[in-house]
Amino acid sequence: MLLTMGISLYTSRLVLEALGIDDFGLYDVVSGIISLFVVINGALSAGTSRFILFELGRGDKETLRKTFNASFGIHILIALIVFILAETVGLWYLNTYLVVPPGRMAAANWVYQFSIISTMFGLTQVPYNALIIAYERMKIYAWISIAEAAFKLLLVFILLYFNSIDKLIYYGLMLSLWIIAIQIFYRFYCIRHFPESKLTIVKEKSYYAQMLSFSLWDLMGYFCMSGNSQGINLLINYFFGVAVNAARGVAFQVERAITQFSNNFMVAVKPQIVKLYAAGQIDKMMSLVFESSKYAYFLLYIVALPIFLEADYIISIWLKTVPDQSTLFVRCIILICMIRAFASPVVQAVHATGNIKWLNLYAGGASILLTIPATYLFYQWGYPAVATFYVIGATSLLCNYLELYTLKKEIPFSIINYTVRVYGKGLLITLLSVIPVYFLHNALEKSFVRLFLVGFADVTVVGLLVFFIGISSADRQKLVALIKNKIEYYVKR
Repeated sequence: MLLTMGISLYTSRLVLEALGIDDFGLYDVVSGIISLFVVINGALSAGTSRFILFELGRGDKETLRKTFNASFGIHILIALIVFILAETVGLWYLNTYLVVPPGRMAAANWVYQFSIISTMFGLTQVPYNALIIAYERMKIYAWISIAEAAFKLLLVFILLYFNSIDKLIYYGLMLSLWIIAIQIFYRFYCIRHFPESKLTIVKEKSYYAQMLSFSLWDLMGYFCMSGNSQGINLLINYFFGVAVNAARGVAFQVERAITQFSNNFMVAVKPQIVKLYAAGQIDKMMSLVFESSKYAYFLLYIVALPIFLEADYIISIWLKTVPDQSTLFVRCIILICMIRAFASPVVQAVHATGNIKWLNLYAGGASILLTIPATYLFYQWGYPAVATFYVIGATSLLCNYLELYTLKKEIPFSIINYTVRVYGKGLLITLLSVIPVYFLHNALEKSFVRLFLVGFADVTVVGLLVFFIGISSADRQKLVALIKNKIEYYVKR
C-alpha cells in the first residue's frame, strides 16, 4: 500500500509537469462534469452492494443470482440515461459556460468524450464489484492497484518524452482505455469464480422494485455528495479559473493517497456489518461499528499527521510546478478527511437495516442545502477560494451526528457513549500525539531529515498511544498473541 501511494503521488507530479497547470485543471473539471450524471449510478451501487451482501449473509444462492442479474439490468438502463444526459446537458454546459483557456476547447471535448465512453462501461461494472466485495476477495484489488500505479507511471513518462502529440487528449484516451481493460478483467474473474455472475434474464418484478425503492432514497444522498464535490469544482472554475481548479486537483490527489489505508480497511469491514445484521447478530454488529469507526480514524490519522505538518516541503519536492494555494488546500482537505473518517461504518450500518430514508433526508439534505449556497455567497462577497473548505468542514461534522441520530432511530444505542468511546479516544490520541510531533517539526529546519524524523516520531507515538489507549483490552491481547505467533513462526524457520 505504501508503494502504490508513493507511486501515485509521484505520478501526479509528473502528470502536472507534463500537462501544465491549465491542462491539469482542465482535465479535472471536464472529467468532473460526468460525475454529476453518474450520481444515479452511485445510489444504485450502494443498493446493489447491500442486497448482494444481505443475500450472501442469508446463504440463499438462487436469490443471490437473481439479485445480481436484476442489478445488472438496472445498470444497463442507467448507462443509457447517463449517456443521453452527458451528450445533451453536459455537452451544452461544457461548450457554453466552462472557462477554458484559449485554443483548448477541442481538447476539452475530446477528453469529455473519452470520459463518457469509460463511464458507460463502468456503470455496468457495479454488480461485478459488489460480488467481489461480498465474497471478500480483496487481494485482487491490491494487485490491480499495483498494476494501475505502474501503468499510470509508464503513461506519464510517455507524455514527458513525446512532444508531437496533444498530451491532454492522449492522457484522456489512454486512461479511458485502461479503465475499460481493468473492468473487462474483473468481469472474466467473476465469471470464472462466481456462478451467480452468469447472465440471465430475471422476470420477477419484485427484484427490480426492491432495489429501485431502496436506491431512490439513496439517490438524494449521492446527489448531495456529487453535487458538493463537482458543484464546488464548477464554482471554483467560474469564479477563479482553471489554475485554482489545478490546486484543488492537487489537494484531492493527496486525499486519494492518504485515504487508501482507511478505505481498504472499510472494504473489509462493510461486508461484515451487513452479514451480521442479516444473521440477526445486532450486538456484534454495533460493537463492530464502534470499533471500526475508531480504527478507520487511526489508520487515516497516522498517515495524515506528518503530511499535514510537512505539507510545504512535501509539495515542494513532489511537484516541479506548484499551483498557488495548493498547500492550503491540502491541509484543509486533510482535516475534512479526518472529520469524515468516523462516518463510514455508521452509514453502512444504516444501509444494512434497509431503512435509509432519514439518512438521506437529514445528512444529505443538510449537506447540499448548506455547502453549495454558502460557497456561492462567500465567493460573491469576495472571499478567497479556500472559504469553501471551511464550509465543508462544518457541514461534515454536522452530518456525522445526523448519521448517528439516523442509526439510533433503527437500532437503539447511546450517542453519548459513542461520542466518548469513539470521538473521545480519537481526540485524546490526536492531542497527545500532536504535541511531541509538532515540537520535533518546529525544532528542526525544513529538510528531508526532518520529514523522515517527523514521520518516524508520528508512527512511534501514535502507534503506542493507539495500542495502550485506543484499542480495547481484548483487541490488545489478540494483537500481542498475533505478534508472538509471527515471531515464533519466523524463529522456527
